[in-house]
Amino acid sequence: MTYSIVVRPGGVYGGLVVPRVRPSFKVSNSELIEFLRDRLRDRDDTQRPLATVYVPDPAGNYNVLVSYEYPGPDDVPVGDVLIRVPKGVYARFRPNGDYHDLAEDVWAQVDDATASAEITRAYREEIEIWNGPAEVELFISILV
Repeated sequence: MTYSIVVRPGGVYGGLVVPRVRPSFKVSNSELIEFLRDRLRDRDDTQRPLATVYVPDPAGNYNVLVSYEYPGPDDVPVGDVLIRVPKGVYARFRPNGDYHDLAEDVWAQVDDATASAEITRAYREEIEIWNGPAEVELFISILV
């Protein structure tokens, strides 16, 4: 398991939403999420990181926003869902090679770190940053 504790600045994200999911590699690898990533790539010709942001609601469910990060709310395309993720403390996970699938690799590390009490999840926003199809970082909100 390889992770580091980081302070992540706040950010504005805009994109396409899927309601009521449970954060995991199964969601990250789902056909629906891949479809939404492809839609965003199709309309944006730049090679910038895609984010998958898991956002909790008051009932304890999560919604996932497949998105790009934007400088401010006015930069988000009309019609996209917009969220602001506050500055926070996160455990940053990167693939360590234990699994062939990158998303499964980082989410398995989160499960291991949580089960061994190395981290205590805060169950706030959690963010996957995809820097291309072969590079992912997963930021899990933690209590300190």
